[in-house]
Amino acid sequence: MPIDTGVNAGTPQQFPHYDSYNIVQLHDYQKFAHDFIMTRPYAGLFLDMGMGKTLTTLSALYDMNPPGHVLVVAPKNIARSTWLDEIAKWNLPLRTKSFLVNENDRPLTKKKRLELYAKAPTQPPTVYFINRELVCDLVEHTPNWCYPIVILDEAQSFKSYGSERFKALKKVRPNIERLIELTGTPSPNGLMDLWSQIYLLDQGERLGRTITQYRNEFFTPGLIVNGYPVKWTPRPGAEQEIYRRISDIVISMKNTMLTLPPLTVNNVYVHMEPKERKLYEQMKKDYVLNIPSICAEDGTIDVIAANAAVLSAKLRQMASGALYVDDQHNYKVIHRRKLEHVAYLLRCTSSPVIIAYHFQTDRIMLETYLTSLGFDVKVFDGSAAMIRAWNAGAIPVMLLQPASAGHGLNLQEGGHTLIWYTIPWSLEEYQQTNARLYRQGQTDPVVIHHILAKKTIDEQVLRAIDKKDMSQAQLIDAVRAEF
Repeated sequence: MPIDTGVNAGTPQQFPHYDSYNIVQLHDYQKFAHDFIMTRPYAGLFLDMGMGKTLTTLSALYDMNPPGHVLVVAPKNIARSTWLDEIAKWNLPLRTKSFLVNENDRPLTKKKRLELYAKAPTQPPTVYFINRELVCDLVEHTPNWCYPIVILDEAQSFKSYGSERFKALKKVRPNIERLIELTGTPSPNGLMDLWSQIYLLDQGERLGRTITQYRNEFFTPGLIVNGYPVKWTPRPGAEQEIYRRISDIVISMKNTMLTLPPLTVNNVYVHMEPKERKLYEQMKKDYVLNIPSICAEDGTIDVIAANAAVLSAKLRQMASGALYVDDQHNYKVIHRRKLEHVAYLLRCTSSPVIIAYHFQTDRIMLETYLTSLGFDVKVFDGSAAMIRAWNAGAIPVMLLQPASAGHGLNLQEGGHTLIWYTIPWSLEEYQQTNARLYRQGQTDPVVIHHILAKKTIDEQVLRAIDKKDMSQAQLIDAVRAEF
């Protein structure tokens, strides 16, 4: 069992003194989370996005003064810049090294990375940074594990118990003396996502040593396909029992403890012209759309949706204005209604704007159309230099793909307006991207625009995200730290 010093019984004003408090500026709830880390060798901070998980953890690392290496596993862009930016901002005396880029922020070759792996055991205590895709590579090339402290930033990326990255960490877990999990969306698809994350904390002590044991105790089979269950439903009372079992190693706090500027969410509807809607309705009805080929001499071409999942993607793409017509991602423009409204919003906004897109056709159309109107548009490339430029107010319009750049980035200093050109199905991507602006450090009222094509799948996606938030909110509330 983890060390329990009664931290949950305290009040926000009853904190012991730590040296880091003289260096970093923590809110009371962050000090509470800091203490939680300090008094438990294995801890999960399921904190809302923007509540300062990185800074809280760094302050704890400073007070631990770890005698050995620290390994931070994070999405690529976060491992590449966010943690290093926070360390530099607060001038924390932590020795750092990246397994991703060199001192000039250029990607490392595989040969150079392997050399760094080999040198690590002989180096003084260092905070190493790596992305989650390279965890297997690190474990494979580190026969004698030399990272006693591991931090999983965006721990929900280890939710799949069958993934190679989870199996790799499970292999070295007995050699990890302190593990910290950070996430704002621990169960984006339901309670089944929790098992692997909690297993890495306690090696199966609370929720079972295998996924089968977890399922059998807390769930009943739902949908059966070919004799095998593919969907599981929580048993009566299971949720409460799961929350109770993990409450001593996981804390969560909602943004009600943090005063942020006002947030306005604005749904903007655009309307397709009759001929455009006719194409949309034909695809929705028939799963087939006959449209002119990209090459005029080829006449027309049939665009076919093989199944409902493919149809959903094609309808979302059409709602945003385009449609792929072949496997090479050549596309046909269906309408420019969303593009026109984006331009209108940009003209009415005096500060820099982030535009979140989903399809590559979205990016191409946005970049081409807005540039033709004279807007200075940049596509986010994940570099530290671009993050600094945005936060300095030097990028008027930045296009961002949530799946590759929505986690952990501190973008609140550069602007306070976000336009969703195409809303994702993923609640996690949606919430994480919103939190790039609406987070601690934001000083201006934040405005989030959803551009929705009227009477299309856009409206269903927005409703689905609202519905998914219910199960996520239940988990957060259940393990909320009460002062």
